[in-house]
Amino acid sequence: MEQSFIYDDAAAGTGLTVEYAPRGDGSASVRALSGPEAVAAEASFAKTAIDEAHILYMEATELLRTRAAAGQERAAIRGDVEKLFAAFRGEKVSFGDAGPSGLAAGAARKPSGEFAANPGKQIDIEVDGVVYERLPVRTRLITLRDADIFPIVEEYAGPYLKPGDLLFISEKALTITQGRVVDMGTIKPSPLARLLARNVSTQYGSSGFRGFGHGTALAMQLFIEEAGYLRVLFAAAVSAVTRPFGLRGAFYYLCGKRAKSIDCPMSFLILEYAHAAKLAPNDPDGAARRIRRALGCETVILDANYRGAFSLGRSARGISEKFIGKLFRDNPLGQSDEMTPFCIVRRKGI
Repeated sequence: MEQSFIYDDAAAGTGLTVEYAPRGDGSASVRALSGPEAVAAEASFAKTAIDEAHILYMEATELLRTRAAAGQERAAIRGDVEKLFAAFRGEKVSFGDAGPSGLAAGAARKPSGEFAANPGKQIDIEVDGVVYERLPVRTRLITLRDADIFPIVEEYAGPYLKPGDLLFISEKALTITQGRVVDMGTIKPSPLARLLARNVSTQYGSSGFRGFGHGTALAMQLFIEEAGYLRVLFAAAVSAVTRPFGLRGAFYYLCGKRAKSIDCPMSFLILEYAHAAKLAPNDPDGAARRIRRALGCETVILDANYRGAFSLGRSARGISEKFIGKLFRDNPLGQSDEMTPFCIVRRKGI
């Protein structure tokens, strides 16, 4: 039987704890509690949907932690928690286009010209003896009603671009504007997806956990559908042979960047996407070239996380993957509610 979890680190600031309770038949429940027996929100999951239970538990704990740190009012926090649980129960929920801490889609952000670094990140980084400034561009919440990324890029990044700048765009932002977002409840994992997901190390339940990646059957099913069953089977066979010799990464290399780019869940803290998975964007090279033609700067569609960074699309082949990996090795744009989907990169002193 699975281990139960209780998160109460943010109880003083939120008045809530989160409990993950497995059952003997393989099902589980997740509850937000405002007291020993006072249930603020609850969702139950069958054995076949246990991945969603784990995802909800982690999203709820992160929600309480970040909202408590931001000093949000308890009533607002509880409202967000109730909506989060409702989404995982399969109910239609309107988040009011709310981003982190209730930031509305049209709400003003700090001017991008201030270029404040995200928490724990640095603006400057040295790559091959050259120092570059990485200038994160804050935006409003990008939603599925945004059918084109270009006007958003033009509005938020355009005014601050200088000759010689490089512009990096999060693939998540491009994916949203292409409508390539999938509700978790519509994903039907296959036996192969469940088998492969069990072999992905996420360190879930430990201090080393950074995200589920493709370690859930939900994400792995989308991964398989993107790469193709035969390609995935071949890659899994090669990986099984090479891994004992210390050669890692063959599976993802053979399946390709598009499959590797799939995320589920899409976001822990932006509630509009908390019960969603993200597919790879279509024609990222074309999107990058279009932005270069309009704004005059080389552009990269970037996929970055705590494990590294790579491009999905580039306006010029001369921007190497090695350079991109070094430049974004610490993922300065963040993975949760920073809402900095664009980054201007400028050689220091220019």
